[in-house]
Amino acid sequence: MRYFFPFFIVLLLLLPLPISGQSYEGWVKRSADFIEVNRFDSAAFALQKAMSLDPMNENNPVLLLNLGIMQRQLKLYDDAYISFTASLANNPLADVALHNRASLLCDMDRLDEAMEDYNTIIRLYPENVEAYYRRGLLFLEKSDRKKAEADFKASEAIDAGNIFTKLSGALLYKLDDDWEAAERVYSGLIKSESMPDPIFYMNRAECYLNTGQLFKASADLRAIGESQMDNPYFYVLRGRVRLGQFDKVAAKADIIKAGELGYDAVILAEWMKKTE
Repeated sequence: MRYFFPFFIVLLLLLPLPISGQSYEGWVKRSADFIEVNRFDSAAFALQKAMSLDPMNENNPVLLLNLGIMQRQLKLYDDAYISFTASLANNPLADVALHNRASLLCDMDRLDEAMEDYNTIIRLYPENVEAYYRRGLLFLEKSDRKKAEADFKASEAIDAGNIFTKLSGALLYKLDDDWEAAERVYSGLIKSESMPDPIFYMNRAECYLNTGQLFKASADLRAIGESQMDNPYFYVLRGRVRLGQFDKVAAKADIIKAGELGYDAVILAEWMKKTE
């Protein structure tokens, strides 16, 4: 979602004034206003109205990209896929469109297609560090650590200080059970960001959990709890912390919740046994 608002800001600067409520520009402005108050369904409708008024407008590829982002936010995944695909034609932000479509395809468990999009990004934009990181994650999903490490090393060669390069390094530390080294990476990222991604805290909590620092793990999970209510792994981690604190009743509730949100049943079965 990090690409979302800047597109509208740039687009609005390019649009002529005054803005009429029934014009192409007016509907785009309305969409931006709806986004400000998190009314994504209304924002999506406003973009569709704008494009229906001027189907050949050169700004439509960017509008389609933003429409896809909103549809994904609304969990309209098939519609989002259509919008991202349509947005690729003549889009000045083609790499962003491809990134968004690839991420969506991962959500849809269409990993081979997501891999194709990351391959395309790397071919067209060989300096795109994030694409190497994301493709590396997909290689790990396929249990191909050799190719994953090659991508992570490629990102390091391009920009060792890039956030995705650092995330690549932390992931390799975790795969090697070097949780203390991984924790230092996540702590560094949290300190360096004015608004750290909640996922950094969750990963650090995992590191603390695996080094027996339950109090710190619990603190990190409390810090991000409101933002992770739909994340099954959050409940797995919190359940493990609660197990370590001998609160089996609360731990069991968390493991059940993780299952309801789609976490791997085989893995959860092992943790469920520990709550008995």
